[in-house]
Amino acid sequence: MLRIGKETRTYFYDLRNQPIARASVKDTVVFETVDCFDDQLKTEKDLAHTIDMSHMNPNTGPLFIENAQPGDILVIRVLDIEPEDHAVATLIPGEGVLQDRAPGPVTKICTIQDRKTVFNEDIVIEPRLMIGTIGTTPLDRTPTGLPGDHGGNMDVPTMGIGASLYFPVFVPGALLQMGDVHSAMGDGEICIGMECGAEVTVEIQALIKGRFLPGPMVENEHRWGIVANARTFEDAARLAARRTAGFLTQRLDMTLEDATLLISTACDLKVAQWADANYDTVVYVEVPKYLDKKGRLQAL
Repeated sequence: MLRIGKETRTYFYDLRNQPIARASVKDTVVFETVDCFDDQLKTEKDLAHTIDMSHMNPNTGPLFIENAQPGDILVIRVLDIEPEDHAVATLIPGEGVLQDRAPGPVTKICTIQDRKTVFNEDIVIEPRLMIGTIGTTPLDRTPTGLPGDHGGNMDVPTMGIGASLYFPVFVPGALLQMGDVHSAMGDGEICIGMECGAEVTVEIQALIKGRFLPGPMVENEHRWGIVANARTFEDAARLAARRTAGFLTQRLDMTLEDATLLISTACDLKVAQWADANYDTVVYVEVPKYLDKKGRLQAL
């Protein structure tokens, strides 16, 4: 089993980043990550407006995937996420949907016990472990704090234990990296997740050669999630719907009209993050696998 230490972190997806390690299909890799604040908030007296914002959203990696070439699809499976013993949540001035009512700055540090987040003595949040930022490296140098067709800072809640994640490959070796784990986060991420360091164990599940993928996808036992991002919610929703229509027409051999009706009546449009933090909104459309009795939705 390979292990990539958190001291290798980077703040950009950049094809000039030197690979920390190399892996092949079916290899298992552990990524050690720090929280999205680069572990700068250590007590509740440490406030977000005082930290070095150029060190936000660090990623561990990158990992070079043998035989991955531009035009392929990289598939990884999340085997486990083991959080540290605490999580941090903050109100950052100028960010968040409720910034006019709760402007901050405020820092809250919560203990994690048995993977549950202890919000206070009366409220304990059930485990909702997920990877907030993960992706392959695009051709353009991109900050890890931004989402895109390569992945990046998507904050999709279903990208947790047991999920298979699909990414387009843009550069040789794919150069996979990740960070920004949450012990808990609600759909929409109205302000912030419960940010924590963690050890993320993944399997390099597959390389699908020569298959176009317009953006990230997540597969769970019963559903597909088609991800899209744009500056506004409306544009992100339109793009996700278009990608979902393309997915359904290709996979189920149906007309665009039928795909549109199916999306409207059987699929769910969800908001991954709308943190109102001066970057894109991310949404995803969930497609139930039960819709196809022939099994064409069981695997890509």
